[in-house]
Amino acid sequence: MALVKDGDASERAALLRDFGDYLLLEKGLSEHTIEAYSSDVRLFLDFLGSRQQTLLPFDEDEISAYLSCGKDNAPSSWARFMCSLRSFTTYLRSVDKLSYDPCEHLANPKRQYDLPAVMSEQCVNAFLEAPDLSTHTGLRDKAMLETVYATGLRVSELCKLQFDNLHLTDGFVIIRGKGDKERLVPLGQNATYWIESYVKGARAQKDPKLSCPFVFLSGKGVQGLTRIAFWYRIKAYAKELGLSSEISPHTFRHAFATHLLNHDADLRAVQMLLGHSSLTTTQIYTHVATARMHEIYAKAHPRA
Repeated sequence: MALVKDGDASERAALLRDFGDYLLLEKGLSEHTIEAYSSDVRLFLDFLGSRQQTLLPFDEDEISAYLSCGKDNAPSSWARFMCSLRSFTTYLRSVDKLSYDPCEHLANPKRQYDLPAVMSEQCVNAFLEAPDLSTHTGLRDKAMLETVYATGLRVSELCKLQFDNLHLTDGFVIIRGKGDKERLVPLGQNATYWIESYVKGARAQKDPKLSCPFVFLSGKGVQGLTRIAFWYRIKAYAKELGLSSEISPHTFRHAFATHLLNHDADLRAVQMLLGHSSLTTTQIYTHVATARMHEIYAKAHPRA
């Protein structure tokens, strides 16, 4: 595919910049999501620049032609591109750069959802018992593991947890998640106990004046732990316990949801706790719970 022509480069840059501002200021999307949407739109604009004299306007035929060039792409990639492009065309119409919606009659590809890997309750308990509580790192990891399993937070939400969001006396946290949506999530007694133990113990020694607003500190300096650093901690514990390399911080979120459903939690309640905007996203966990039920049945029933 030819690169976008020189005459269109400044227009493309301006469109992408303004689109990014729109996603941030109007839609409140995360930096990661803005980067992903902008990348999808950038590739589409490159495609337009190779086919027509101007980037705008474009129509349904141009979108279909672009999709046909990537016919071997996974449905999930197509679905994300369509989500990115729908946001882009909504922005263009809001600033009168398009007078119609070229995506109106285009259907999203049917997504195939892979069942997430879910740890058993015994596996989670092994993780929770793994940290060395005599060290700052171990006590912090214990508090973080108890928190992520008790709340199902995304790893970015966990690492960015601040004292202003923490209500230990009442046992809940207030999370501002994707799309800047706020939700209240119960902590539970175990998570509350270990957060208090960490904050009053190892953390107080490291940052006695609470100069850092983040609850969980890095092992180096007085700063918040990054999501990548916590990912490495999970991998280290998995290796220590001889567990699968597929385990990640997000696996605890999967375990949180699936174990709740296994213990008869309401699907909509789980949706609210996870911060999913659509119940469809949460329903993947019912498949996991059902698969687990069939597995138990097959092993336990004498005539299975």
